Amino acid sequence: MNKGYALIDRENFQPFFSLLLFCGVALLLSVPFADRVKDFHAGGIFSGIPIYFHAQALFMGIFGLSLGAMNAAHDETGRKALLRMAEQIGLAQFLTLPYLLFTWALYPSKAVEILLIILYTTIVSALCAVGSYLIETPWTHRSARGFLLKYVTFTGYLLLPFGFFPLLSPFGMVDALFRGKALGPLLLSYLVPIVLLLGLILVAERIHKEWLR
Repeated sequence: MNKGYALIDRENFQPFFSLLLFCGVALLLSVPFADRVKDFHAGGIFSGIPIYFHAQALFMGIFGLSLGAMNAAHDETGRKALLRMAEQIGLAQFLTLPYLLFTWALYPSKAVEILLIILYTTIVSALCAVGSYLIETPWTHRSARGFLLKYVTFTGYLLLPFGFFPLLSPFGMVDALFRGKALGPLLLSYLVPIVLLLGLILVAERIHKEWLR
């Protein structure tokens, strides 16, 4: 019998904590210095760079990798596994809501862009969660092989697209969303992780007969 567990418990507390900690550090780096605010100068340490959203893309992806590994370790299958990961990703985005509201205050004209980034990072996190689940399932004892494979794959996903189409990278995509790039390439870049996510779910269905039962 599978052992159920809460959305946040002693085991999965660390991924939530790490997400909030590192996104909070990124938010601090995005805040303008007091003397710049006083003198009506723009920018913080990383002036003009949406550093918080890069951090959110990175750590929501890592968060998803952790969720997939935990579900594999608990032998979660079927819609229960999908629902569990979806709930946890939604909770993670909810917990970062104060950061996002503060970021909106820093960039009051970017409300639509921020909403699109939230949606995009949610998709990326879900993609990483299902991918991690598939990688970890054959090695439920969390061997180094499964750990290295998923993080090497994720690193490639973040960096390799910069050599030919940066919008395929979560870093390139959140930067483009923040800066309001052309709609056509943005739609294509949205579709890629969605198609990949659906593809991984289909693969999981073939491997695990009970995945969608």
